[in-house]
Formats: sequence, C-alpha cells, structure tokens
Amino acid sequence: MSKLTVLIDPKQRKEYIEGLLKLDGLSHIEEDPKAAYCALSLTNTPEELKPHLQKRQKALMDVLEKAGLKAYDPSTAPYSPDLDTSHHPEKIYAQDSAKIVGARFFVGHNVMPSTGYGVEAEKAKMYNRISVIFMDKAMRMSRMQPHRTIYLQYDRFEDHIKDFVEIFKLLQNYEPGLGFNENVPVLLGFDKQGVVDLEELVYTKFPHLQFKYNGNTPILKLRAENPELFYENK
Repeated sequence: MSKLTVLIDPKQRKEYIEGLLKLDGLSHIEEDPKAAYCALSLTNTPEELKPHLQKRQKALMDVLEKAGLKAYDPSTAPYSPDLDTSHHPEKIYAQDSAKIVGARFFVGHNVMPSTGYGVEAEKAKMYNRISVIFMDKAMRMSRMQPHRTIYLQYDRFEDHIKDFVEIFKLLQNYEPGLGFNENVPVLLGFDKQGVVDLEELVYTKFPHLQFKYNGNTPILKLRAENPELFYENK
C-alpha cells in the first residue's frame, strides 16, 4: 500500500509556481488545465525518421483532442528548427518555456536514444506539469529519465487509442502536486477523496501499459552524416 508524503499540495503549488514564473520572467503566463505541450525531437532527428515521428505525433494529438485537451505541436511553430533557424537561443528558450508552463499537460513519444526534448521535460517537471511520456516496447531508451512522470509502454500505439483517451480523461480529474511514495519522488494528484500517486493510479487501472525496462531491447541506431564537423577530422 502506498505511503505518500505531500511536499506541495494545490494551494502551495500556486505559490510555488508563481515564484518560479517570477524567476523566469514569465509572470504574465497563466496555466491552462485543458492544454497540452506535445514534445518531440526536432533538431537532432534524421530526415528519414521525421515521417515516423510526425505520424506518431499526429496520433497523439488526436488522442488529446478526443480527451478534450488542446495540443500544441512545436514542429509546426514559427520557431521550429525545420522552419526558421535565425532566432537566437534565448528567444527559443523563452518561447518554449512559456508554452510549457502555459499548459497543464506535457506529453510526448520517446523513441530516440536521447529524447531530443530533455530540457523541455525537466522544465515540465520543475513546473509540476502532468507529464505523460509514451515508450515503444520495441526500442530501448536512455535510462536517464525524469521522475515525477507517467511512462506508458505500448506495442502498437494505434491499438491502445481508447485506453490513452481514457487515461487523459482520468488525469483531468486531479489537481497536481509534488511528493514522495515511500522514498521515490512522485507526481501527486488531489481530488475531493484525497491524494494519490498518479503514476500508480494509472498503472493500477491500466496495468498492460506499465513501463518495464528491458536492457536487452535494441536501441534505434543513428549515424552522423557530417562527422567532419569535429575539428579532429578537418
């Protein structure tokens, strides 16, 4: 049975996030409980893999729409590296940070050896977003995965659309918070009945989607097309 320790409840969360927004110069941003930031790898994604990632991105955004959430896709944003690389890093960091903290949910597919959105994921964790990351059972990822995140594992994403929609509908019933389950940092959810570990709640109701690490699963192997950029090779 869970032994939960509450660090930040919904009331404390408001004060906690207001302080973070002030430090980031984002005090003008308000969180939308019905919005989701759909993270995906952009800058380091090989051209031949982009159609596959876009297909899964579209499927995920369709799930969010069916669950009543508004999804933001950074690949179609004006500052996407596929569309415009003229803006400086501080502009992009501020823009994406604002989009992340303006949405209650942070979701994405993790199919690359390195996610391609690690900075964004840490930002979402710091701001206590409800983070849901989808893991393909056929591919092994980096073991450096942020805690306080709900990891869902699938064989074929399309086979579990109904379950995914129900999960996002379920999560919308809770106000997020921060705490521990035993000594493990967890994402908490609060409703009129009390407090739950949100990842544990999802795994209890959808055990077939629980992420289970397997070190024998192959990674997706990538290859550099321009290693001459290393000065040793010039």
